[in-house]
Amino acid sequence: PYPPPLPSDYQLVPEAEIKARLDRARKHLAREELDGLLILQNMDRYYFTGTLQDGILWLPAAGSPVFWVRRSRARARQESPLPDLRPLPDLGSGLKKEFAAAIPKSGKLGFELDTLPAGLAARLENLLPETCRIVDGSPLIRRLRARKSAYEIERISRAAVIMDEVLDQATGLINDKITEFELLAELDLAARRRGHLGIIRMRGWNSEVLLGHVLSGPEGTRRGYLDAPTNGLGISPAFSQGGRRARLQAGVPVSLDFMANYDGYMADVTRVFCLGKPPPAFLRAHQALLDLNRELVASLKPGTIGEEVYDLALKLARELGLAEFFMGCGDDRAAFVGHGIGLEVDEFPFLARGSRIVLEPGMIVALEPKFILPPGHRAPSPWSDLTPTVIPIENTYLIKDSGAAPLTSFPEPPRQITN
Repeated sequence: PYPPPLPSDYQLVPEAEIKARLDRARKHLAREELDGLLILQNMDRYYFTGTLQDGILWLPAAGSPVFWVRRSRARARQESPLPDLRPLPDLGSGLKKEFAAAIPKSGKLGFELDTLPAGLAARLENLLPETCRIVDGSPLIRRLRARKSAYEIERISRAAVIMDEVLDQATGLINDKITEFELLAELDLAARRRGHLGIIRMRGWNSEVLLGHVLSGPEGTRRGYLDAPTNGLGISPAFSQGGRRARLQAGVPVSLDFMANYDGYMADVTRVFCLGKPPPAFLRAHQALLDLNRELVASLKPGTIGEEVYDLALKLARELGLAEFFMGCGDDRAAFVGHGIGLEVDEFPFLARGSRIVLEPGMIVALEPKFILPPGHRAPSPWSDLTPTVIPIENTYLIKDSGAAPLTSFPEPPRQITN
């Protein structure tokens, strides 16, 4: 038979999980007086269908979803529990008829206007009844995805375990013969052997990242196009981020900032390693960062607004005298101290300037306060003996009724390597 049955170790999203997501979505659609969502973005479609097969999902506020599948419908039937899977007609009269039969003629519909190409959105809108009204459904979808189920928490926890194990393995990989770029490749291989899917997904327009970054020395402070506190030089302007072809050096701290993807779900971590003993000034500053981080973690509880965590981080950085170097330097500073994470790196909630999202139980956030001291800058006393460097920490936390519970458990102090 074609297609052949799926192997036993190919784990599908449980039908009960998909049903619970659809039920939650319907409640929110009714609350916001939306008649439904047209969903095309890969991760949104996967979230509601359980399959990555290409197509268009109609998720109505009342009634059953319709999933028009472009490719492969046979595989979609194997992977998705949705009963109404239809072939996707051409984006013309065929789809216009399908829309007319499934979508209310004067409905208020949500499109993923944060990711959907404008040309495609216009083509789809032209196929809908003229009395339909289009609004941005992305915030609603992202709010739904922000609160994780037990199924999702288990997968993110497994991703965190992969990272903890890979960080432990990094101890035996770091030496003065390996380059930043080579170390990242070794970490990627170690993560894949433990179940990392090999892909890191971001929602933001033109955002892209590999497994993560291995950065050391003054060059590690270099900023770039990625909306993150650290960027690095990379090995080419065609992908100008991450580590370079420079060997690690004794006494120079190395920042390992990376993610793992288990069953589609990611966790995020950053730790410092060093061949030999890090400079005393670095150790003092890193300990100050850990103290700052503990205060931020204490604020991660239900009812806290995302911007409040960011404002607290700035306040603590000012009290240390390092606000100028918090989350970057000058115009290149990142305006956040943490972000939600799940199927994508940049999920709700954001712990950022202007973020009014309220933390709730079940949300998962990556908290990443970092100091970046680039060449040509001098930190004020008592940090004036700091040399250009990245001083980072990052963990992934589950928001619970009682506060934040870490999912990443690798020791936070810099790990000294003696070879």
